[in-house]
Amino acid sequence: MNRQSMPLVWQAVGLVLLFRASFAAADVLPDHDNGPLTGVFGFPESTEGGELVSRGRHDWDASLIIASHNIDETSAAESLRLDGETTRLALSYHYGIADKLDLSIQVPLVWHRSGFLDSAIDGWHDFFSLPDGPRDQRAQDQLEFFYSDTDVTVLNTTRNANGVGDVRLLLGWRLPGSENRSTALRFGMKLPTGDSDELLGSGGADLSIGLASDVSALWGQTNLSGFYRANVSYLGEPDFLANRYKDVVGQFSFGIAYRLHRRVDVSVQSRIRSAVYASAIENLGKTSTSLTFGAGIKMSDSYRLVLSVGEDVNPDSAPDVSFQIALRYRGHD
Repeated sequence: MNRQSMPLVWQAVGLVLLFRASFAAADVLPDHDNGPLTGVFGFPESTEGGELVSRGRHDWDASLIIASHNIDETSAAESLRLDGETTRLALSYHYGIADKLDLSIQVPLVWHRSGFLDSAIDGWHDFFSLPDGPRDQRAQDQLEFFYSDTDVTVLNTTRNANGVGDVRLLLGWRLPGSENRSTALRFGMKLPTGDSDELLGSGGADLSIGLASDVSALWGQTNLSGFYRANVSYLGEPDFLANRYKDVVGQFSFGIAYRLHRRVDVSVQSRIRSAVYASAIENLGKTSTSLTFGAGIKMSDSYRLVLSVGEDVNPDSAPDVSFQIALRYRGHD
């Protein structure tokens, strides 16, 4: 099966989960898009689920994602080169403010840098016989973010940058569920707190709304769980590519988890997002499909460690490879 056919397979699996599952909580993996021109928007993440924080409880998460970029595309009017790494440390706090309502705030710290992962990723691609794109045509571990439109240079940076990104405020409203199913409406607002000149934020405010559902005992199997998310985002005008961005973007994600041991779950999930820009460049104007797989380890009643790896399924539609680690704290009711 080639990589281009994979999105259709995963969409079919997602529909099965959506209509046949009798859902509660899966161990959902972090899957933020760390793309320099796409990850600056306030798209909902799959970790924003149907299970809410109970009234009066305090939870928090720390999620670290390192993404490697390897894009070199040219169309009749545009040219895009993304070479380097983006690291994002997201610190999130959650509080249950009512029986059916919780509130969260997420503060990201972002680093764009030349990085150190190129050699390891080349080996990863060789081992799994995955396409390596233009990696073998470039020097390793360098930074270049470049975009031009109709011969006008819009973005050209070769220096490292870091700082606070765009802060997000989240609200969850619990919907009627069942013993095995948790469902919620999710609302999000992203504020332009990051420096857009350094690609730490978009420069605009974004809004999102979505439906999230989590399920346990999937198909009657106590070791299986699953989830789906359906979201729409309304994007504020960004400082870069303002003439090409789309103000409405849809996103759907889904996945399953299997409990190997009372303390260990393994998961696989996919995220499909409509194009962010009106562009002939695939990384900007193509439907993005990513695949993430990993494991969750219960360290104690309150702490859980999550390790995962993400790959772009539609070539060039998302960061080439992402490595994620998250630590989650869940308070007691």
